[in-house]
Amino acid sequence: MTQAQTQTVFITGASSGIGKATAELFFQRGWNVVATMRTPKSARNDPRWLVTRLDVTDAASIQAARDLAIAKFGQIDALVN
Repeated sequence: MTQAQTQTVFITGASSGIGKATAELFFQRGWNVVATMRTPKSARNDPRWLVTRLDVTDAASIQAARDLAIAKFGQIDALVN
């Protein structure tokens, strides 16, 4: 029997408000969290937490954030945009 892989959620706009609260909720429930924001900031140092830059109006930043998330966690299971 193999151990279940932790699921990964990719969240845009995670610096404040609903995005930040959603990131915290998923993290508390055991998910890997990719918290994206235009100006990255995070005080959390945890292997299940990744903060990266993403501006939804910049295609290159979207692709870079996606690639970084997959490199770290292997896949993205859910998107909160």
